[in-house]
Amino acid sequence: MKFILTVIASFCLLTYSFAQQAADPTQDPATASNAFFKAMLDEDGNTLGKLLTSDCVLISFDGSSVDGSQLIQGVGGGYVVVETGAVSNASTRQYNNDAAVVTGSWKTKGAVQGNGFDATVMFSVVCVKQGSGWKISNIQFTPTR
Repeated sequence: MKFILTVIASFCLLTYSFAQQAADPTQDPATASNAFFKAMLDEDGNTLGKLLTSDCVLISFDGSSVDGSQLIQGVGGGYVVVETGAVSNASTRQYNNDAAVVTGSWKTKGAVQGNGFDATVMFSVVCVKQGSGWKISNIQFTPTR
């Protein structure tokens, strides 16, 4: 009986440990990038605030530039609504253990201040290591034809 309880307790601790590791969106560049797109879909300004550097800039698919704080406010305040979004062909390149670029495509549909969009964009997400975690310093969307 003691053995069974020990195995169950060990399994629970192991599961908790892995869940804690998986829950940190800044653990690596790919996870940070995935967390960014999930936060956009979930309209989660709090997570965006944890992911973006203080000087982050997003270049939108229409060519406009949005600083990170405006993006966080827009998403958290409901001005930016992503109804659907699917990332594909994501690839991560890491440089000197403190910088990385994640590229891929994002099929998305939603609205910005009531103006609808339905597009597939190629994206580039620049991640930098800050302390023990990864943050996003730049996002660029380029529309596909």
